[in-house]
Amino acid sequence: MKKTTLLALLGIVAVFLLVGGLSACSAPSLDEQAQDIYKSLMCPLCAGQTIEQSQSELSVQMRALVREKLAQGQTREEILQFFVEKYGEMVLAAPPKSGFNLLVWVVPGVAVVVGGFFLYRLIKTMQRKAAIPQKATVQLSEQERQYWEDRLKKELEDTEQKP
Repeated sequence: MKKTTLLALLGIVAVFLLVGGLSACSAPSLDEQAQDIYKSLMCPLCAGQTIEQSQSELSVQMRALVREKLAQGQTREEILQFFVEKYGEMVLAAPPKSGFNLLVWVVPGVAVVVGGFFLYRLIKTMQRKAAIPQKATVQLSEQERQYWEDRLKKELEDTEQKP
């Protein structure tokens, strides 16, 4: 290929990458912003459902209110704060990462680390026990061996004689 053809192809590829990158970096649409907020708010009436999932009348009203506030130019944080003031922190799908709620975010990670440490220790202990050589058999002299054989025979005879 000639240099000009190669440069033209590289130029076309660069334009496509630039256009694709610009469209990916564009601001999210009103619908995308609304969907994100829907997923962040719990329905106050429905147990365990966000307003995105719930079909209750209250959730429908909350979704409409979110869209209205977005159209007015309010930010995500302002809208979430509005609902927190109205319904309390329980309306948030994810608890805030502050105060007592910080435990919800920290405890699972700490539990995984502590559990991993104990599992590591258990495995190391088991490996050490497996690596301990078995006790060697004791070599007895002929006189000692004869003593123990006679004693074993006597014990067996005594147990056979007892009714």
